[in-house]
Amino acid sequence: MCNREILEIIIEEVGKEKATEFCRLVSLMYDIRYNACQVLEPLNEFDYERDWWKCAEIELKEEK
Repeated sequence: MCNREILEIIIEEVGKEKATEFCRLVSLMYDIRYNACQVLEPLNEFDYERDWWKCAEIELKEEK
């Protein structure tokens, strides 16, 4: 299941406003994990996930 599918289910379950906040928090979580891993592994999936969820948050905010 990809991020977009997960996000669509979350929007259906809790609505866009809460889903937007969820995106912000998930992006923050991946940012924390990304920064913690930078020393050991400069390129990892956390930067992609952080950016994807941040972009989703911005898209949902713009739809309001």
